[in-house]
Amino acid sequence: MGALTSTEPTLATHWYLSPDVFSAELENIWYRDWFCVGRSEDVPESGDFFTTSVGTQNLIVLRAESGALEAFHNTCRHRGALLCTEDKGRFRNGRIICPYHTWTYSLNGDLLATPYRQSCDDFSNDDYSLYRIHVDTWGGYIFINLSESPATTLSDFLGAEAENLRDWPLEDMVSVRRETLALACNWKLFWENYSECYHCPRIHPELCKVVPVYSEGVMGDVDLPGWQAEGDDDGRPKVAPGMVTWSASGQTQLPTLPGLSKRDLEAGANFASFTASMYVVGHPDYVRSVRIVPVGPESTSLVIDWLLMPDVAEKHVDLIDEMTAFGRLVVEQDGAVCELNQKGLHSLRHQHGVLVPQEHYLHEFHQWVKSRVGECVD
Repeated sequence: MGALTSTEPTLATHWYLSPDVFSAELENIWYRDWFCVGRSEDVPESGDFFTTSVGTQNLIVLRAESGALEAFHNTCRHRGALLCTEDKGRFRNGRIICPYHTWTYSLNGDLLATPYRQSCDDFSNDDYSLYRIHVDTWGGYIFINLSESPATTLSDFLGAEAENLRDWPLEDMVSVRRETLALACNWKLFWENYSECYHCPRIHPELCKVVPVYSEGVMGDVDLPGWQAEGDDDGRPKVAPGMVTWSASGQTQLPTLPGLSKRDLEAGANFASFTASMYVVGHPDYVRSVRIVPVGPESTSLVIDWLLMPDVAEKHVDLIDEMTAFGRLVVEQDGAVCELNQKGLHSLRHQHGVLVPQEHYLHEFHQWVKSRVGECVD
């Protein structure tokens, strides 16, 4: 992928402000694609659960008696009441009980009992199981798909991007810290910001010291004019000479993760990007993931996880604050400018912006969004 050879218009402003556009995106992207909702260790034992939401949909993810993951709409089949009001916990005695009329379900979603219901000949428990959601995992991350018949498997959805982190022991790692950041901006603005480094020289001076090519306003050497591949150099960004990872100093006291190649170590960071809900960054000593959750036309939630090997997390508790500080700084810097972007879009005069050559990934993203919902939006 090379730079744009001419300027291109951005999406029109109403794509970032309109409730109707937001609803169309929920229906055509978020309710049809796979997206990550957590980690396997969030539900370690049978009966453990957590609830989550996207758009208007509230969901339950749990560990069944068999040890398998299950996901259901957080909705009773009787009259649609919310089944569970807690963020996380454990279902007592392996039963999901509606707080309204006490309809009772198994961890597999089967209707088991309807206390106090007067009998009738045409009622069968088998007809009223919970609304099941497709669930799968990759690298210890839990993904769900709200479509009754997903268009792709999770593996196909993740595609070649998942291969970028094939050397990292993601499934064996655990989240040692999770933070949530609420942003007053449209979800697309955060993904756009992630997709370009034109902003990096001004917004991320600390990051530019660690990854020098970012100070050129590009995502990697491959975007520099006249760059030519030499040897095994693929043009991806690399940490500065003498630095080994993304931290304030470029150094780390944490042990190197097992199984990484020489190229992995030299890069200091490797990215897997899953349009447009999540990206995962593998560093030599830790992994960081950022999940994007659309809340409203002008509100987005970010969920950031930092992963370490279990034994490392236990032995180096004192290093976790230092490990998380740099990634938090970068995300907070990004969030702040995305909020500025959102506020500026309310101008009566601003109908759409313009993309410059190194913002080709934004152009690609805009084409993708329009291909998914363009027919639903004027």
